[in-house]
Amino acid sequence: MKKVLIVAASYKPAWIYGGPTYCISALCETLSAQGYDVHVITTNANGKADFTKKNGSVTIIDGIPVIYYKRITGDHTSVSPAHTRALMNIVREFDIVHIQGWWNWVSIMALQVCRWYGVPHVLTPHGSLSDYTFRTSSGLSLKLWLHKLLFKKQLHQTLLHVTSSEERNRLSKALPKAQTIELPNMLSIPALLKRGESNDIKLKIVFLGRINKVKNLELLIRSLLKVNFPFDLNIIGEGEPVYIATLKAIASNHQGIRFTGPLSGDQKFQALADADILALMSHTENFGNVVIEALSQGTAVMITQHVGTAHFVQAFRLGYVIPADIDACVAILETINSDRSALENIRKRSPVIIASEFNPESLSQQYVELLYSRVNPGFTTNKTAVETA
Repeated sequence: MKKVLIVAASYKPAWIYGGPTYCISALCETLSAQGYDVHVITTNANGKADFTKKNGSVTIIDGIPVIYYKRITGDHTSVSPAHTRALMNIVREFDIVHIQGWWNWVSIMALQVCRWYGVPHVLTPHGSLSDYTFRTSSGLSLKLWLHKLLFKKQLHQTLLHVTSSEERNRLSKALPKAQTIELPNMLSIPALLKRGESNDIKLKIVFLGRINKVKNLELLIRSLLKVNFPFDLNIIGEGEPVYIATLKAIASNHQGIRFTGPLSGDQKFQALADADILALMSHTENFGNVVIEALSQGTAVMITQHVGTAHFVQAFRLGYVIPADIDACVAILETINSDRSALENIRKRSPVIIASEFNPESLSQQYVELLYSRVNPGFTTNKTAVETA
């Protein structure tokens, strides 16, 4: 049985970190279901309320053994010497090491350890190596210095997993010689939920995700304040208090705009199912898990051209892709409201399309054949073993 080690600074139920938490755990669980021996080594990171785990303690989470080590700094560095020492002791036991994220101690040191010991490895940066990150993140000058002097050469020698052409294009500006494989995020999607009954004629719009500046929620709110129809905007998630306060000030206590707080599990998917349309106006989004999650429940999407799933949405005609511009946003909102039949058409088609295009077994085989086997030719699919079992 082939052994896979997932290295990440955090793991579920650290939902505060948004999309990566969902897709990393979905990848682990899907690979495990396909017969691979999957382990996770992580830290106790959980925002400002870290998990109380002892160093080296193992917790089985939905069938996956998760090994925890304490971090001695908070977000976003997650420095954990204990994690690195433990990784050095076990890394050679695995056929592949899949490193998740970048710009934190756990991921950076994991890459060094894999290089030192000659262990096959791949890295999924989750958008952290895009030009947008280098332009806007905190500690910008330090990151640029470290990237140019220390990490650029190493990353050029590392197979990188990108989740969309948007991410690849943005990453290529920082790493022009990058070796990349494009595969969508693995997602755990429940069965189609029944939409709540409602006689309300208001257009029901939902945003779901981490509330931070990259999501460009001010564009959505300002656009809605200009439309000529009744609406209900449900902003679901948690994030930066100062930014949330700014958004509430822009909304000016409009009765149609509410901040719900975070939801997960069935509650999250029910909120997506009950909406008429999901809105994601991000400045950049390497993939956009919530786009696929909304479509899985039949809910159409309105997204900017900078969202990684934009090409997919356009190819299957599952929503509206627009520039990040207030006039364009207002115009498309008016169009959506005046033609509800288009939303119903998408509601009928999208769950079937998502079930086919994001089939977990098929996607896991692609991860193995296109990603893992690229750095370890002996790492083949477990399809025959699974069928025989």
